Amino acid sequence: MAYDKQLRDFAKRLVEFSLDKGEVSSNRVGEILQTLSSNPPRNYKPLLRLYLRYIQREIASYTAHIEHAGPINESITNSIQSFLEKDSGRKINIKASENNELVAGLRVTLGDDIYEDSAAFRLKPLTESIL
Repeated sequence: MAYDKQLRDFAKRLVEFSLDKGEVSSNRVGEILQTLSSNPPRNYKPLLRLYLRYIQREIASYTAHIEHAGPINESITNSIQSFLEKDSGRKINIKASENNELVAGLRVTLGDDIYEDSAAFRLKPLTESIL
């Protein structure tokens, strides 16, 4: 769905107001939603959809998802967290989950960035060349 520039800009401004020390604040989001519902703008539903999308994107920008093939110790997650914090210049939250499809190795997703070093990733070009 295409949204006009004015609506996109307004949704982005709402996201800016939702931040507290660089992170999305649930209190501020609640206040913004309450204000919008008490005095709804003309394009209320499309605005809420855009606002949700931008909030989700903002949260994803500081939440790293680590997928691992087997057990992973805390020192590895801490070193990944410190690397990402140093690289991005902000505090990063870590969520780890096991993914047996990786065979071995790790996949780290932070926003739109994906860092991967797994057996499945290395074997993919080989399987594509054979097929």
